[in-house]
Amino acid sequence: MGSREVYIDLGANVGETIANFAEKNPEALIYGFEPNPSLAHNLRARFNDDSVLIFEKAAWILDGVKRFYLGHDLSSTLIDGKRSMPDYPEFEISYEKYVMVETIDLSRWLLDTFTENVHITMKIDIEGSEYKLLQRMLDTDAIDLVKTIYCEFHYDRFPAISVETHELIKSQVAQRSDLKVWR
Repeated sequence: MGSREVYIDLGANVGETIANFAEKNPEALIYGFEPNPSLAHNLRARFNDDSVLIFEKAAWILDGVKRFYLGHDLSSTLIDGKRSMPDYPEFEISYEKYVMVETIDLSRWLLDTFTENVHITMKIDIEGSEYKLLQRMLDTDAIDLVKTIYCEFHYDRFPAISVETHELIKSQVAQRSDLKVWR
């Protein structure tokens, strides 16, 4: 792959960041990953364009199939144990309500798909999965392919993710990519 600008949206949701990036970078190749079937369907309809590829898969550390817990569209997750947030009902998860979704080993996909001469910008909003995903990217050196990462971190919503883990991964990613805390 040449020196083309690439945007990868993990947790594409309704596609707002895809639309914003495409408007500012009309020649870019864009990949959106959205495991929620209804949202993925809407994204494919919204971006009926060869420069935007939508994958109905969850960005993860392995290829396979995994439970994807649903709540409001803003609150679905692969990760068990999200804290209840009664003040923000739009972020609540129902652990009884889930669909089985295909997962992709994002690190392997990055290493198989791109070379270092591509400029990749990535947005990560994957509701707690970012820690395992980023650790795998660090372990495989896939992180070195991504020039800029906008990441929404969720350590405060998942008790199993400690502040120390959050700070360590954030620090390690920032040493190898231009990390911007999103939102």
